[in-house]
Amino acid sequence: MSLVCPVCGAALACGGGACRCEKGHSFDRARSGYINLFLDPSSRGHGDDKAMLRARRAFLEAGWYAPLAEAVSREAARRLPPGGSLTDAGCGEGYYTEAVLNALAAAGKAHSAFAFDISKEAARMTAVRLRDRAAVFVASAYHVPLASASQDLVLSLFSPYARAEFARILKPGGVLLRLVPAPDHLWELKEALYEAPRRNAPDPEEADPFFESAAEIPVRRRMRLSGEILQDLFEMTPYAKNTAPADREKLRALDAMSVTMSCKVLLSKKACEDAPGCV
Repeated sequence: MSLVCPVCGAALACGGGACRCEKGHSFDRARSGYINLFLDPSSRGHGDDKAMLRARRAFLEAGWYAPLAEAVSREAARRLPPGGSLTDAGCGEGYYTEAVLNALAAAGKAHSAFAFDISKEAARMTAVRLRDRAAVFVASAYHVPLASASQDLVLSLFSPYARAEFARILKPGGVLLRLVPAPDHLWELKEALYEAPRRNAPDPEEADPFFESAAEIPVRRRMRLSGEILQDLFEMTPYAKNTAPADREKLRALDAMSVTMSCKVLLSKKACEDAPGCV
């Protein structure tokens, strides 16, 4: 077990419905199976809410982003060494986590798995979905309660890029697998909603002190969406929280539309030695 106490940093031993460290700090396991290791007292409401997560689950289960799950799973199965340990940082409702674990099982690779999200509801949904196939917990990507240099693979799929913390928990030479939107991802949806839509910003081009790029894999799909599934796509995105009611009505008025899913799988290897915070 690589979990560490978020209070003191000592190793956590889990059993009997709780995780405890040698200094007596204890964290109960929820009935659904996750452990809350996020210490922010104002944690209520952090991360994606139930409506967004349920819309995402409905959309993903319908198979529209299956090419993304396939690309992520294929690369994860290739990159994780036998007996290795992986973490899904920002797991959401667990769709991609499950796809990766299924690919590892099909490849016959023994592994340890962790998954976390800052949203309690996301952690609950993932724990129910995975049924003890991974240790699921609530945490921030910027303060991960995992031991330094304990992970072989970190997944960050449409999630914050906490590069220093990811470098800390990865072993030397470990792999970071990111899934990011390309500039034109969901462009038609933005055009339908906003007067002045903006393309997604690319990653900064400055040198990364923690990682060196290993591969970039584009994944694209043209989708013809209508009805509830189109609404689910919108509701599962960050746009839903910031779109005015009048703009929302524009989407509801549409019978159907074609939307481009355009993303990139980015693979990087931990390469830092002397950068602050790197292990």
